[in-house]
Amino acid sequence: MSEAPSPMLGNIEAEAALLGTLLMDNRAIEAAADRLTGPDFIEPLHGRIFEAITRESALGRSVSPITIKPHFTDDPAMQALGGTAYLMRLASDGHTLIATGTLIEQIADLSRRRALRAGLIDAAGACADLTQPLPEIVAHADAALVLPEESREAREMSANEALAAMRENSATSGPGVLCGAIPPADEALGALRPGQLVVIAARPGMGKTAFAISYAAGAAARGHGALFVSLEMPGEDLAERLASDLAYGADGKEAVPYQLIRSRELSDWQRRRLGQVEYQARSLPLHITDPAQLRIGQLDQRVRRFARRLAAKGQRLDLVVVDYLQLLHPDSRGRSEYEAISEVSRMLKAIAKRHGVAIMALAQLSREVEKRPDKRPQLADLRGSGQIEQDADIVAFLLRQEYYLRQAEPNPGTVERLEWETALEDATSRLELIVAKKRAGLTGNAFCRFEGAYQAVRGDA
Repeated sequence: MSEAPSPMLGNIEAEAALLGTLLMDNRAIEAAADRLTGPDFIEPLHGRIFEAITRESALGRSVSPITIKPHFTDDPAMQALGGTAYLMRLASDGHTLIATGTLIEQIADLSRRRALRAGLIDAAGACADLTQPLPEIVAHADAALVLPEESREAREMSANEALAAMRENSATSGPGVLCGAIPPADEALGALRPGQLVVIAARPGMGKTAFAISYAAGAAARGHGALFVSLEMPGEDLAERLASDLAYGADGKEAVPYQLIRSRELSDWQRRRLGQVEYQARSLPLHITDPAQLRIGQLDQRVRRFARRLAAKGQRLDLVVVDYLQLLHPDSRGRSEYEAISEVSRMLKAIAKRHGVAIMALAQLSREVEKRPDKRPQLADLRGSGQIEQDADIVAFLLRQEYYLRQAEPNPGTVERLEWETALEDATSRLELIVAKKRAGLTGNAFCRFEGAYQAVRGDA
């Protein structure tokens, strides 16, 4: 039997005592299975015994040294210790004065500590490899710090208790996140609830970032704490778009074009207007972060940090926007694109649930969209993984027919030109929001107004 690498990070006697208790008292198996898995045991044989115990119990069978013996007929480690005799010895030594819960907690804690140590040792070793980029090493170390952390434990409650919890939660958390600045989107998407993953997907040029900025700024103006994670563009570029959106306001009467802000070619009154916008932004609970690259475990940490920062001000983080999903990296290395996006998608949903926030993740669609005459997206166009569709509570697409019409402009004086001009007039500044999946509601379409010159999306199409 292998020895623990450190007396601080493994307790074989505790493992043996727990296994013996489970073999003698099957009532404790469920509690142990809720907290432990085979790899949590430092002794591999103990891990295999635990897996055999939980597997037999899950099948509704009585567990004892005799019933799990067939699982170890060809197990060399078990045979070296006497086969069934070792299982009988575990059972005879199982009833100790130590509470079962104490044994479970210690084994789980030691397992997390081993995982943390292994991750940090791996990261420290990577520091000596000069071929590895420093940001990759830092990201790996961050992932190691996240790895041992427990996710929220599953709760069990009666129907009556669940309804009481729902009533209490609705009284304290409010109706969810609404934008206000884009009423058709609020109607189509509904209030975004804590724990929801909302995917807004489109081809390039459809206005994903503009939609997300307008949505986040509108939500922040209503008092919702929002974090905008910009992976595609630097924070300064995003701030220029945000400034133009805020200057546009509700009616566009004092709007400042985005290109003038970007080029700094501003008149005196436009500079004064941007000064007003800057003052207005001070009261918005909207934060921007623009890491050059980000692993999903690092996003978890940033969400936690910003939630604490807002809580210190008496506010709460309600909305996290990620621009965009396919630029997030998984914590696990060596994954295919499909596996990487699947892991990111699953973890985004887990982060939303863990921190009680709504996550709006922008996503790219495949080129299959542009092969269709009407250019209308479908769920199958989500690039990289069907896991996104499975994990998301809401999937919505953005479509601007104006963009495609301008790319197919016919020659002047032709019949096609007249038809094109009519279609372009109908499509100008029109942004269609196509809700293709809504786990707790109806799907359908909504039309918004896209003001590309001001990077603003508003309600009346």
